[in-house]
Amino acid sequence: MGPTEILSQEHRVIEQVLDSLEKIASAARAAGRLDGERAGQALEVLRTFADRIHHGKEEDRLFPRMEARGLPRHVGPIAVMLEDHRYGRSLIRQMGDALADVQAGKGAATALFANAAGAYVAMLRDHIAKEDGVLFPLAESVLDETGRRELQAEFERFHREDLEPGTLERMLAQAEALARHFGVPLAAERSAPVAAHGCGHHGGVC
Repeated sequence: MGPTEILSQEHRVIEQVLDSLEKIASAARAAGRLDGERAGQALEVLRTFADRIHHGKEEDRLFPRMEARGLPRHVGPIAVMLEDHRYGRSLIRQMGDALADVQAGKGAATALFANAAGAYVAMLRDHIAKEDGVLFPLAESVLDETGRRELQAEFERFHREDLEPGTLERMLAQAEALARHFGVPLAAERSAPVAAHGCGHHGGVC
């Protein structure tokens, strides 16, 4: 399995958590109460797996290699992905703050959590579609076989050297447990979505 295939497979894990988060937010809106335990579990996977592990591999390893092959960082597809990552982090912070307020007895924060969760789910689903349908095929078109092998080795070194032992396995198990609890499709049952719109090769915007 090549590096973009690995990243796309990670998207299927993230989608389990997005579907679960959507159900958490919907129930919170309907009942006026937040399932703090599972909201916290979803946020932990999003912070650790989606952002630190998945987005980290893209930002620190994939994108620099694409830049080295002539794709700019400040405009075009990479710039759009980076802006999505930044926006996602701000929404995760909002959800984290709202969850803390709910746990401190501030019931009004339930709606704030649900709103931030809804925005995050919509944004990241679109982001995933753009990466699977546009960015990853673009990466495949500019990377040679040596670059792919080196990138895959960097991913493996990141997992081995930069993560605390058991972190990846725990996040995968937690994402699956959420999916099973909420009755949403497991990662193995999912396929990559089709991008809703195109993206210019070197200067276009996704």
